[in-house]
Amino acid sequence: MPDIVVHIGAPRTGTTVLQKYIFPKLKEHQLIQKTAYNSTGNTTSRGEIIGNPEEVSRYIESLGEDLFKKDTHQILDNAIMPILSLNATLKSNKEKDNFLKKLTGSLFSKLEAYKKNPRMPLFISTERLCDTSASLRCYSKHSEGHEKKFMIYALIELIEKSNSGYTNITLCLREPIGYLRSKYLRTYFIRENFNERPLSPNEYIQKQATLESRSPGSSALAPSMHTEFIQQLQRYAFVKAFGFQELLKSDDIFSLMGLQREDKFAFRSFPRENKLPFVTQEEEQIIESIITQSLKQYGFYGRIMKAQMFE
Repeated sequence: MPDIVVHIGAPRTGTTVLQKYIFPKLKEHQLIQKTAYNSTGNTTSRGEIIGNPEEVSRYIESLGEDLFKKDTHQILDNAIMPILSLNATLKSNKEKDNFLKKLTGSLFSKLEAYKKNPRMPLFISTERLCDTSASLRCYSKHSEGHEKKFMIYALIELIEKSNSGYTNITLCLREPIGYLRSKYLRTYFIRENFNERPLSPNEYIQKQATLESRSPGSSALAPSMHTEFIQQLQRYAFVKAFGFQELLKSDDIFSLMGLQREDKFAFRSFPRENKLPFVTQEEEQIIESIITQSLKQYGFYGRIMKAQMFE
């Protein structure tokens, strides 16, 4: 089977522009991605299947040849993410592992059979693979029944165990303080939607630092430690990493991402999306200052600066 390429963000690195305008222009890769502005894996049009092995299995078996005529987020939300959710929530044992391997193999066999070109690599894009429920909502520990590591690792594991192909990861990383400021503001908005109390920038860093200390590599701080994060991913897959500023300046986005034989597009040619409207530039600078001091207070600033590779 051809390689599977997975774009995992990181979050707040132009993913909405990529998913809305650019990835649909792929010609040599079969696209499966989240829908811009929609969440992935939390609520779906078939939400009843989440966490239910029998329903997930029944749904996978029901997928037909019209699969790629539909919006590809349905495949991601209603098939791939439920399998990963099962991997995160079911107790680990041989029966569970065999069930998930069979389920994953069945899904990717169907995707392979219905592709326009059997030699086309699959291209999967969702930054939700680069978060946990706890990091996304900013909790200081993982809740029972939720994933305790980024789901990209579970996806790679299942792809390899089910002999469904070799995984390549493409990853954009951003200057750490700007990334954490943007991630904080997005989390502020997410918590508001869930009627959870607002967090100050200091409290946000405190909770993420506690989560990272308890479960390394599972907090929003992980992608801010560039070299450490890349090295962790490289233990499981080939990684093509590049910087956010490189993306903004690129005249050939697909080549930058390691995708061959695709047309050339410049990021600046497309509208800016997903700008958080309620914060001024001055307020952003204040938030970044608080985040910097908070990282120093909770012992992560030096580690993050040492690991930085990209602007």
